[in-house]
Amino acid sequence: MPIEEPTSWSASALDEALIGRFLARRDPIDRPVDLVVLMGSAVLESVEVAAGLQREGVAPRILVSGGIGHSTEHLEAAVRRRGLDVETSGRPESHVFRDLLIRYDVPPAAIVVEDRSTNCGQNADFTRRMIDEPQTLLLIQDPTMQRRTHACFERSFADLPGTTLISQAPFLPWIGSDHVSSGPATPEVWSRERFRSLVLGEMRRLRDDTEGYGPRGKNFIDQVEVPAEVLAAYNHLVAEHPESVRS
Repeated sequence: MPIEEPTSWSASALDEALIGRFLARRDPIDRPVDLVVLMGSAVLESVEVAAGLQREGVAPRILVSGGIGHSTEHLEAAVRRRGLDVETSGRPESHVFRDLLIRYDVPPAAIVVEDRSTNCGQNADFTRRMIDEPQTLLLIQDPTMQRRTHACFERSFADLPGTTLISQAPFLPWIGSDHVSSGPATPEVWSRERFRSLVLGEMRRLRDDTEGYGPRGKNFIDQVEVPAEVLAAYNHLVAEHPESVRS
């Protein structure tokens, strides 16, 4: 996984970038798809990407999945930070995203909403209940959760042979001095501290041991192969920033 980043970056920044790029799974989109599945989150760039794909004819419809969960308060803060005139208080993430999609010229009739899920597993399970036949699904999620979300969808759609899953994180995280964004001159998405906590938490969840979500742990997902260099970066960050290790 090559890293094309500033040579002035610290070792921690390089480790965070490497892990962030691994988690932000991005598969090639080499054909039209049947449906974009847009997961609710605090990452507004996801909405922009999904809307662009629909307008470009890559997908005729968008299913927005997300209730009120751990990211909802951060979504409200992101909307305020961007100065967007969209009601967020007490609303499911999917409802907020639907309003934003319409602002990006996606026809309301092209949007389907699932507003009960509160985590990646439920995003996948509840989406599966809404789909009766094999389709090609393009999954868009918060970059820090894209790889785990893909694994959850693989588990939930294992009983529907012929389904094709494509992941497209909206961007690869760019590590700034005190924040993380989609590029060197783009708005903040996370503080460095929050981003570090998120990626370390995701790495723990992807593990296939008693603490992880793999078959030998909570068995929420199938085993996910983690490259040796990504695992090394994770171990470096855990040692250097033990305060960021949270459940």
